[in-house]
Amino acid sequence: MWSVKSESGRLHAVLVQESIEQFWERKFPFVGVESNSLYLARCPHADMDEGLEQWGQLPRFLREEGARVFDVVSILRKALDSATLGERRSIVGEVWRGMPRAPEPEELTVEHLLGGYPSGAYYDEDADRVVLPDFQRVGWPYPRDTSFTTQVGTVIGNMRRYSRRFESRVVKLCYEYDPVLREKTEIIWDANESEAVFTEPPCIEGGDTHIVDEETIAIGLGQRSTFTGFMEAAHRIFERDRDGEIRHICAMRMPDFSASDYMHLDVVINYPDAGKALVMPYFFESELVTDMPPRKLLLKTLEALRLQSERDDRPMAPVVHPDDFKEAGACHVYERGPGSPRLVGREISLIDYLVREGKLEPDGIIYVGGRPESENDVGHLMLALMEQARGAPNIVAIKPGLVIAFERNHVTNDSLREHGIRVKEWEDGYLDMLGGPHCSTSPLWRDPA
Repeated sequence: MWSVKSESGRLHAVLVQESIEQFWERKFPFVGVESNSLYLARCPHADMDEGLEQWGQLPRFLREEGARVFDVVSILRKALDSATLGERRSIVGEVWRGMPRAPEPEELTVEHLLGGYPSGAYYDEDADRVVLPDFQRVGWPYPRDTSFTTQVGTVIGNMRRYSRRFESRVVKLCYEYDPVLREKTEIIWDANESEAVFTEPPCIEGGDTHIVDEETIAIGLGQRSTFTGFMEAAHRIFERDRDGEIRHICAMRMPDFSASDYMHLDVVINYPDAGKALVMPYFFESELVTDMPPRKLLLKTLEALRLQSERDDRPMAPVVHPDDFKEAGACHVYERGPGSPRLVGREISLIDYLVREGKLEPDGIIYVGGRPESENDVGHLMLALMEQARGAPNIVAIKPGLVIAFERNHVTNDSLREHGIRVKEWEDGYLDMLGGPHCSTSPLWRDPA
């Protein structure tokens, strides 16, 4: 069976998801609530054709380095083309489970799986009303989040973001209906099928999950993945690891909503090579890396923003509070226990855990936005924050020392090169700014670093 043994070893097989049109174009450009997947407060995409051309660079880069690329939309289309009536009935029952209306099995199309049922908005003459699709099923081009493969098998994610709650049902079909994935991958847990009763949802997302190496997993807890989801996932993974090769699963504290609306673990740290990490400065504290840019500067800057907002009598709700980042990066270390994962250590940050365990060299830390020129360099902080918002940390390694990165983050890409990392720059003028190469790829088979 395929497995993933690191974040930077050679990538042999990967899942991608070309759903650009559904994400870019089929939305109303109004401010809405999180529960409505038809609202998008802004549309940054000026040209659909240019956007699709740029998107096509990602699978090309992957194939150029020998990775097998599996596309969610292509798999679904082939599956429906060859599906029996019984299989179509099963798909409708699974994907539209609990919904008040669903397509008939005979009429089921890929557009229904991607955009909901009906497949587009229309005017009902008889009822004199506009009918909208029930819910977009695969409206985001980020397969990293909906499923992720570990050292011992694949987990189907449980999405905390309401507008993405159906994505996992659709992506799971790829593992069930593609003949190669059905043979080469094994689903060890579908987090949406947990039978226990919890006071918080057992959410776990791939963007929060890093396979650091053969013996270590790090999972970010905050806006998306919950502690309940972490404990359930850790229990299932340890249970499946019959040879006892996985030593630690780390829970890392992320800022919760509404600090930022896209905070997965992979927007603050990623791994371009063994012993190296691309790190968001001002986010982590460290007792072992003495020259790490201090979080204090971020907190003081947020404090100044709030004071200015109060002075100008502007609404306070949208302004981030410094307390949202006060414990960011804190790391709790778990090992397998007799019944459930057992807490065995605490570190001030994931960085210190990685350094102490010999998984990250202190001089292997590469900073988003490069290194500051002086102490308390607010200009550097602002540069780092802007490059982070443009997806700079969200790189994906194709093999040790070779990454795909968004072209627009010039300073960070130069910093990667200064540390010996080769960068394939993904043209991005028409691409979304919420995700990046890491979000857009879900490794299925990867070697140790």
